[in-house]
Amino acid sequence: MKRYIEIEKQVYQEIEKNCFGNKKRNGYRHLFGVSHLCLLYSIRFQLDQELCAIMGLLHDYSVYKNNTSFNHAFLSSELAQKMLEETLLFDEKEIEIIVEAIKNHSTKNQRYDPYSELLKMCDVVETFLHEPEMILDSNKKYYLEKWQKL
Repeated sequence: MKRYIEIEKQVYQEIEKNCFGNKKRNGYRHLFGVSHLCLLYSIRFQLDQELCAIMGLLHDYSVYKNNTSFNHAFLSSELAQKMLEETLLFDEKEIEIIVEAIKNHSTKNQRYDPYSELLKMCDVVETFLHEPEMILDSNKKYYLEKWQKL
């Protein structure tokens, strides 16, 4: 998990620099919450724990770096790819796994690879745990029900 620590430092710096008040609090809660859920459930689904923790940490990174949720899955995947490549700590396949999961995480109405599906489930669960009154469309219900069956 040494690589996770390096990525975590960069995320902390970006949130501290760009976010204030509720945005900062929500950023820390959501990014680290999804990351922890991804780490926890990676064991259950036999996926790489460190890659799962990192994809959870970076999945909404552009929201807090750019202060907008517009096209955030795609923009977060691009920022993640750049960050991961610049660290020189990840091979091409690991970067691809993380970037694809981030790119796919907002498309809840389509099914993808196990990493993407884990990220989508953890994103929905983390939001639901902090906003249980949220309105769930059928796609979010799918991931919440999947989690409840575990």
